Amino acid sequence: MEPQEAVSGDILTSTEAGGRVIRGSALRAAGNAAGVVVGVVTAALLLRHLGVAESGRYVTVLSLVAIAGSVSENGLNVSASRELALLPRPERSALIANVVGQRLVVTPLAVLAMVAFAAVAGYPARMIAGTALAGAGMLIMALANSLLLPLTVELRNAGLAFIDFFRQAVTLAGVAVLVIVGARLLPFFAVQIVVGLAVLALVPRLAGAGAFIAPSFDRAKHRALLARALPLAVAIVLGQLYFRLVIVLMSLVSSPRQTGLFGGSLRAMETLVSIPVLVAGVALPLLTAAARDDPARLRYAIAGLSKGAIIAGVLVVLVAARAAEPVMAIIGGHAFRPAGDVLRIQVAALLFIALYQIWTVSLIALGRQRELILTNSLGLLGVGVFAGVLVPLFDAQGGAVASVAGDALLAALIYWRLRAGIGTGAVMVGARFLLRVTAAAVAACVPLLVSALPDFAAAALAGVVFLGVGQLVGILPRELHEALRARAPFARPRA
Repeated sequence: MEPQEAVSGDILTSTEAGGRVIRGSALRAAGNAAGVVVGVVTAALLLRHLGVAESGRYVTVLSLVAIAGSVSENGLNVSASRELALLPRPERSALIANVVGQRLVVTPLAVLAMVAFAAVAGYPARMIAGTALAGAGMLIMALANSLLLPLTVELRNAGLAFIDFFRQAVTLAGVAVLVIVGARLLPFFAVQIVVGLAVLALVPRLAGAGAFIAPSFDRAKHRALLARALPLAVAIVLGQLYFRLVIVLMSLVSSPRQTGLFGGSLRAMETLVSIPVLVAGVALPLLTAAARDDPARLRYAIAGLSKGAIIAGVLVVLVAARAAEPVMAIIGGHAFRPAGDVLRIQVAALLFIALYQIWTVSLIALGRQRELILTNSLGLLGVGVFAGVLVPLFDAQGGAVASVAGDALLAALIYWRLRAGIGTGAVMVGARFLLRVTAAAVAACVPLLVSALPDFAAAALAGVVFLGVGQLVGILPRELHEALRARAPFARPRA
């Protein structure tokens, strides 16, 4: 790996860009997949050590911190990534300095707001203190990710893939130490601080010796950044509230056991959800350049990414149909086996999440991020209604159904606004493609229905059948084969 290798300034508009996005997505997905394996071990240690009720409290606190992090880590960073993609290289350092300064102002306020919420909601003292500890770790991580923004814009995804894995590995090490010494709930939140410091220490190795840039507090630039970032930050906060709302509601109205079961499923979902989020982040600079220079190329890219999202989403849903229950039993022990039924329902949301992540960054690339405030507000309202009706009736499984319904609603809303933005004649995915995916999925259901097969064998066979039949009927895009046959994204150009 050559983390400091320079990338040509026009890479985003070159013919290499599409291949780099595909290979970069594959790299990030591979790093994330390795991280998922590590994350499963981490979750197993946590869930088995803390038990159902305490692990539910742990996930609730991390959900609160994730809402705070959506302001700086997601909202401001995504906006900064778009701005960097539009700037000449010499001007990027000044922007990053102001981005870092803005994180130091905004993130502590967001964390304090979540600590105040935990106190007002009547959470136990260990959860309130845990919110502060995990929030401090999130602040450090946000600063590190701000300094690593050039890697995203220059499509240098090998380093980012390594960070994805490294973060999970350090988390596992910290959790393992605490489990060995018999720690209770509160110290586990401090692991986030250790992870943030470890990633921060890697910044010079991945982004170069000059990566540590002193924060800048230029008021005029901060106002300009905030003016562009605020609509997106608000939209993403609403999106994070929407994603976390069900567990927060359950912590207030449901039993600790049901909250813990839903929290176990949500913990597994978070690892899977990170994959479409990473792919969307890789694609944003390319989509931004295409939106500026070539609308036809933008539509082509959105359609291709949408097809990939559908293929991946259907694949995960099929595999989870039989794998969910044994996976939860392996992760959390026998006490978490009922969470398999929750995960089996909730994983269906991944199909919609994968799609709306692509469509969200497409709206951002078009500079229409204000529209996300409308879509995410309506989505938040919808999932609140769904959860308010279904959780009291069906507990954790009702929460899972509410999550899926909310994700489907949000995907439809964002698609509606994207269609308005790129033209009513543009269709993301054609009916013929959907019919082929359906045919492959139906074929994959056959091994799932064979009860004599062990769960993992049936799940694996279903995945193989889906991809095999998909290849035969032509759902796997040609660009995917070409990009993966090409040289690695960090290889040097040939003469």
